[in-house]
Amino acid sequence: MHDRRAVVVGAGIAGLASALVLSKLGWRVALLERRERLRGDNVGTLLWASGVRALRALGIDAALDAGGSPVDRFELRHEERLANSFSAALLGADDGTPSVMVHNAVLYEALVSHLDRDVQIHPATQVSRIDLVDLAAGDATRRWDADLIVAADGMDTPTRGMIAAGAPTVDAGVVAFRATIPAHRAPERGAEAAEIYGPDRRRFGYADLGHSGACWWATVPGGMRPESPQIQHELINRWFADWPGPVGKFIAATRPSELSQQPVRFVWPLPPRLHHAEGDHGVVLVGDAAHGTAPILAQGASLALEDAVTLGWALRRNPESIPDALHAYDRTRMARVRKVARLSRRVHMVASGGPGVTRGLLRAMPDSVIAGRATSLSDWQPPR
Repeated sequence: MHDRRAVVVGAGIAGLASALVLSKLGWRVALLERRERLRGDNVGTLLWASGVRALRALGIDAALDAGGSPVDRFELRHEERLANSFSAALLGADDGTPSVMVHNAVLYEALVSHLDRDVQIHPATQVSRIDLVDLAAGDATRRWDADLIVAADGMDTPTRGMIAAGAPTVDAGVVAFRATIPAHRAPERGAEAAEIYGPDRRRFGYADLGHSGACWWATVPGGMRPESPQIQHELINRWFADWPGPVGKFIAATRPSELSQQPVRFVWPLPPRLHHAEGDHGVVLVGDAAHGTAPILAQGASLALEDAVTLGWALRRNPESIPDALHAYDRTRMARVRKVARLSRRVHMVASGGPGVTRGLLRAMPDSVIAGRATSLSDWQPPR
């Protein structure tokens, strides 16, 4: 393995974790990132228990290295009255591993700090060419030859279409606003995390980030808003003016400059395979490039970390054959990501239902059902 070269396209969570795994196996890694600076986003990220286990397998502690705040309780509510809500634990299966809220930038720095000298980072590199025959990736002026290419460049990656056609990115018809509030301005939180469902596909969630403060997220129908941050802040105030008390407190504590927005999209249907192998080399999809799910269950970061750990396991199990390793990765990951993608899409469709649909389901669904769903999402263990 010491003479093998890998190119990782994209330096998000999936790309950083994959580069870390490959370097631990003795690969020389070129990490190509289109942004000029490597840094995480100023938002909160939920790591389910499965993601916490994956991070531990990478040698990183979610609470200590990434400054995470364990989530003991996650409440799902409708917008009329908090008293009419129900709560469900984000269970960690039999080993008791917690789900953890982390600041994305802190998690990012923890991953970057664990990279070793065998990882060469190339920022401001927009990959525009991938050669599947004489395996290589490059931009307009440079080319990096490789034994393995890891496509970790998000939902819009062109590599997914090269490997398997018919897995488009779908616009969910809503836009998500997010913000992180520093600890000295963060309002008191009654629960570690909560998500409130309202009419017109509106949702509002908030969570504790420990020493990093608190974060919130909100979705509203439509596309990206062109207004200034100040006007966007006023609009959010208007859209959620009649919602329960914690919502207004979080919005009021937020400065317009702390707002970010992004369209909500997902990959559907999923590609039938996650890799391409030819001769003694191959290409593999990880993270959102492989299976960007509807974000309503906040599974993106956990799945990305699981992908990287599973890829490392497959390469260790098949040290002499990259194609065999990629086949093992594909077989092991597909059942898991299909289950999560289907459930995420189903919940997204319910949350996008007409007036009263979501509220009625929240009232009717027993806590045991929600807990069971949470357990099924959290019960992944690193393969051995």
